[in-house]
Amino acid sequence: MRGVCPARLLLTVVFVLAGCRSSDELPTQQGFVTTADSVRLYYRSVGRGDTVVVIPMAMYLEDALAPLAAPGRRLVFYDPRHRGRSSRGELSRVSLDRQIEDLERLRAELGIERMALLGWSGLGMEMAVYAIRHPDRVTRLVQVGAVPPAARIMQQAGGDRRDDRIDRAAIAALDRRNEAGEFAADPAAFCRARGLLTVPANFANSSLAARVPDPCRYENEWPVHLWPYFEALLGSMGEFDWLDEIGALDIPRLVVHGREDGIPLAGARAWAAGFPNARLLVLSPAGHFPFLEQPDTFFPAVNRFLSGDWPAAAEQVMR
Repeated sequence: MRGVCPARLLLTVVFVLAGCRSSDELPTQQGFVTTADSVRLYYRSVGRGDTVVVIPMAMYLEDALAPLAAPGRRLVFYDPRHRGRSSRGELSRVSLDRQIEDLERLRAELGIERMALLGWSGLGMEMAVYAIRHPDRVTRLVQVGAVPPAARIMQQAGGDRRDDRIDRAAIAALDRRNEAGEFAADPAAFCRARGLLTVPANFANSSLAARVPDPCRYENEWPVHLWPYFEALLGSMGEFDWLDEIGALDIPRLVVHGREDGIPLAGARAWAAGFPNARLLVLSPAGHFPFLEQPDTFFPAVNRFLSGDWPAAAEQVMR
């Protein structure tokens, strides 16, 4: 965006849904925030109120986490750069630091003074890093199926157990077909074929994998784009370790983890262990999508936490 001051972001509202079909329908707005390096970040805002909850990975979560809507609460979903409906910038600009900067710019442009954060999977770790760097902006933090706070914890626990649940021979055969050019004209088909082999590994009950929204409808999620993005992002993190920094956080944190998640439970315990203002809620049977496998437990617990109370089943973890 030539001619735009690089020191600030431009907010481009695409449309506002007006004329609700019923008096109970929540006001919804969606659009894009354009960063100084011309990356457009998609967002969708649902509801209104003084309590704002910001949730990355809209492409997966804006429908799945709809039950978190409540009177007086505004949910803001967004897609990080290179993901979902957001645009792709230069891979050289992809990093954990940039992810944190993007969220801070999104917050400022949407006029949010303070917010609760909900991060799932790798974003569970990233939202904690944002809170570490901007503690005055965060009221509460929910971490769901989060990557551990230190890289060594994953290694010590034997790595990601989802790898053991995938048919490696079938993956290799599919990749060979792709390398031979079979999917050159239809990369979305390759994306979906790979998903059929990998997504069920995220569930305790693999038959529930069909509940996951189709990410392959977005070009960003095709392996040809997604894999280089992950390589750049993970490469920027190195042997990360946030254990000392999270000790200084005094905001309430709820850590939710599926007992059958491929990401080790040891990582979830490390996020909560020894911190008086953190609680751990373990759901079972549940894998990496506990909100899809255990919704009757997940949503009352997270709603209670966002409303200011600890869920009854959430426990303090001793070191």
